[in-house]
Amino acid sequence: MNFRNILFENWAIKLVSLALSLTLWFYVTSKGKTEMTLTVPLELRNIPQNMAVVGDVAGSLEVRVQGQERALRDITLGKKLIGIIDLSMAKVGENSVPLSPDDIRRPSGMTITHMSLSEVKIKLEPLIRKTFRLRPVLHGFPANGYRLMKITVVPPKVTVEGPASVVKTLDGLKTMPIDIQGADGNMSVDGKIDYQGQALKLLEKNIEVRITIERVNR
Repeated sequence: MNFRNILFENWAIKLVSLALSLTLWFYVTSKGKTEMTLTVPLELRNIPQNMAVVGDVAGSLEVRVQGQERALRDITLGKKLIGIIDLSMAKVGENSVPLSPDDIRRPSGMTITHMSLSEVKIKLEPLIRKTFRLRPVLHGFPANGYRLMKITVVPPKVTVEGPASVVKTLDGLKTMPIDIQGADGNMSVDGKIDYQGQALKLLEKNIEVRITIERVNR
């Protein structure tokens, strides 16, 4: 049979079939689409070297997403969206970093129809270092008949790194309280630093506070 005859024979019926197939395809692909509003966490990436983020930064934003019910259901089951804030081009000082749907990492087949934020304000400061003599803080008293003889910190000085505005205001570093209440012998404990809620990084490791406690001679 001639191919041309096969192609054009009963062309009206074939055209109707094609139209019905296209209609069914559009119906199936659009069926089940829905929208929902989600809270998306924001993640800072590519912070420039030797800089630190200071101040309050938005930790999340609201987005409205559209997609198949199954895809949205997968999100609620753990496949979460993440907003990426790229700071590779940020400078020291105040930065206004724009946000677009392209910055929202999401499963394929989902569309962002609305975002509660179009930009995020972020302040960067240089990281600086400063060295301090560490001061141990003791809590309590040795047992009766014993006394505190000596406190040794190893190493005696420590260096911290942090945002310039924070480090410059520090006038010293001390440990978290070390409990010696009722102690009747020498002690050696980890020297945990009291950062007072500041964003600081300690460069030394394995800080040790050695406490010498002796019996009182009578």
